[in-house]
Amino acid sequence: MSWRGTSTISPEIIQISVGPDGDLPSTSCDPNLDLTEVANYRPRSVWPPELPTVRRRQLTELDRLGVQTDLVSYRLGAETRIVCFKYYCTNRNYAVIWHEANCLANMPKHPNIVHFDSLVVDHVEGGEDVVVGFTTKFIPGDTVIDNVSRVFKLKYLRQLITAVDFLNLRLGIAHGDIVPWNLLIDEETDNVVLFDFNLGAKLGWEGDPSFRNTFNYEEPRNDVKLTVFTMYEIITRDLQFRGELYGHPHEITILDVMGLEESEEEWSKHEDVRLDASIAEYRAVLHEWLVRRLTSDDKEITHYTQAPDHIDWPDAPPLPEMDFDGMSERAPLILRQMLVRKGENFLRWQRPSSHQLPLPAGKRLLATGEVVDDDDEQAAT
Repeated sequence: MSWRGTSTISPEIIQISVGPDGDLPSTSCDPNLDLTEVANYRPRSVWPPELPTVRRRQLTELDRLGVQTDLVSYRLGAETRIVCFKYYCTNRNYAVIWHEANCLANMPKHPNIVHFDSLVVDHVEGGEDVVVGFTTKFIPGDTVIDNVSRVFKLKYLRQLITAVDFLNLRLGIAHGDIVPWNLLIDEETDNVVLFDFNLGAKLGWEGDPSFRNTFNYEEPRNDVKLTVFTMYEIITRDLQFRGELYGHPHEITILDVMGLEESEEEWSKHEDVRLDASIAEYRAVLHEWLVRRLTSDDKEITHYTQAPDHIDWPDAPPLPEMDFDGMSERAPLILRQMLVRKGENFLRWQRPSSHQLPLPAGKRLLATGEVVDDDDEQAAT
């Protein structure tokens, strides 16, 4: 059912009523009904000082890729960079952004892992710069699961294995969410690229104790297991195990798709999938890798500090205390109406809705939600 009239709802509307036929019989602007959450962003000064930064107003929105992830561009000298912008709008995702950004920023560059670009900063009037998110290099083209016409080469599997070994055995990091839709193919280099570390972890770490153990390691979701299941899904397009891997990872094992022996019954290739080698060759590469990972001394790495070049960074700084009705507390959940009643400034994320895009010729949309002229040089600085 479509909700008639949603494309014309004013940003000031707080609550809508939906009729049985999809119409909107009533709306309300009562601020007491506003349950919108806002984030209490941490200052730039608590983030590593050596990391590059770009202002949110310097970013031009090009596309909306997913939840709190946009494709944007910005100028750096004579260069125009196209990057992915990951951000957060509530305190719930603060620690995830902190750990993912620090993980990528501390990671040595690898041809098969997405590269960190910059922190993104903004400020409210009279306040200091705060970090609202970060950017990573953008790899054009759809993910492996979306681009069905592209050949998934045997070398891509070998590259993915190399990337996983680099993360696990050299850096002590687990990606934690290796899936076909987190893999891209860089057409310039013909390399597979692993991205999206929001479910990452330091191997053997219990997680950030102040933020519900964010970035904690779950062995049943180890990267070796996820790589095997990902390769199975790429070849067969069978996603029947994915729900179990997310919901009950301890109940499913590599044997569920690989069998006991390398020579066991092969997987059934989906008719739309294109490979450059036999299924047996892909399985043989996986089998050889499994034997090595399970029998070598590397399997003794149970904690990230045991990795030869392990990377580390501090826990997320605590949320600042705020005064609510005369009481000071660190609130994980802040409602917009609280700040409005107190007359406090806060960062806003209001922007044109998707139905208003693309913008008219000569206009561009900034990541702040502002619409400016294409030749507005002030917006680019």
